[in-house]
Amino acid sequence: MRQRKVISLPTNQSKIYRQILAFMNFMLNITPQERDVLAEIIRLNNEYSALPLEKRAKFILSKDMRKEIRELVKIEEKQFNVIISRLKKKLLFNKPLLDDNNFLHPELCYLPDSDGFKIEVNLVMTSTKSSVVSIMPEESQELQEPLDTTTIPQPPVEYKHDASKAPVLEEEEFDIEINLPDE
Repeated sequence: MRQRKVISLPTNQSKIYRQILAFMNFMLNITPQERDVLAEIIRLNNEYSALPLEKRAKFILSKDMRKEIRELVKIEEKQFNVIISRLKKKLLFNKPLLDDNNFLHPELCYLPDSDGFKIEVNLVMTSTKSSVVSIMPEESQELQEPLDTTTIPQPPVEYKHDASKAPVLEEEEFDIEINLPDE
């Protein structure tokens, strides 16, 4: 049986990108400062979407725009540079959040509309085994049916990313924080 839960959260234009990243942080595993900087980069990527991709990537992390981002998130230049370099090392679906050419990860190029932004999360049951395991009696010289076979279930074709190939995090705690917008 498929259960469905819908949670509507209040937001506004200044917080929506940080809220989405806070929600996604179980996959991103980035600090609050990294989320603030990445949220501003995503916002600017949308704001300047009329520019060609290469020019937009250069412009967003140009000297003047870096200064604007630093002032908005209230951090010093040295710390900002450290955050940018860390974002270039962090991966989402085996691609950096920000690549060497300053291109934003395609999955982070989301654009909220006047109604907000809808996130749908499908938790696909996966096995912690990484391959098919067959147990055969050692004395047997002839081909027989395996006594026990454990296989990894295949995700439905509707999913863009194969969750069975993702690392299973079993003992990690996630700190998800979504703040209400200022009124």
